[in-house]
Amino acid sequence: MAKLTAWLMTLIGVLWVLPLLGLDIGAVISNWLIALSFLVIGVSKLMRNYKK
Repeated sequence: MAKLTAWLMTLIGVLWVLPLLGLDIGAVISNWLIALSFLVIGVSKLMRNYKK
């Protein structure tokens, strides 16, 4: 279940970042922080789960 959660968090983060790539960073800085935090959480969980 932990691996599934990690993949879902990573997928949500990636999907959240993709639309932001075409926008002005100054206007959407809070969205960037949220999206990047999802990515960091997801990737760290993936690394922890697959390192075992």
